[in-house]
Amino acid sequence: VLLKFQELHGDLYSEPCLICLDNIHVHASKNLLETFSCCGGFVCKSCALDVRESGVGLDKCPLCREVTDVKTAAENAAPLMRLAKRDVIWAQSNVGRCMIRGIRGFEKQAQTGLEWINKAAAQNYPSALYELSKIYRGEIASEVEKTEEKANELLLKAANLGYARANSDMVKMYF
Repeated sequence: VLLKFQELHGDLYSEPCLICLDNIHVHASKNLLETFSCCGGFVCKSCALDVRESGVGLDKCPLCREVTDVKTAAENAAPLMRLAKRDVIWAQSNVGRCMIRGIRGFEKQAQTGLEWINKAAAQNYPSALYELSKIYRGEIASEVEKTEEKANELLLKAANLGYARANSDMVKMYF
């Protein structure tokens, strides 16, 4: 199946884990990597698990050594916003999602959140495309006009980029 997919749409985007250097299909699923808001880096789940089990833990970022054990949601929001402003696309998508819902230390600002998600979607970030498809379907916020056609187009684009949740939703739509 993967070979057929790669024939039609090209290779899935991947980047190396910054610890073990194994390729990670970073957009396929959020469950494949652990991201760090301090430096914007990420490692594969296997390396994150190894760090936790080693007794070192993830109270400090294994990449930049900054303390990650922040106490309040507002303190967690600040580094994520800094990364989003530096054009880190996963951070832009996360900031947008948090602002739309008013969670993780962000005030509920649906319009501003939508702008952040649009920035990430403009760079073809699958998670943001998926989130936008939910918005256009009317599942999250009513900041945009509800349109199934646009929602389906964005969902298909996210699925074609290998985003697992989008592929799952595509299957549900047809079966």
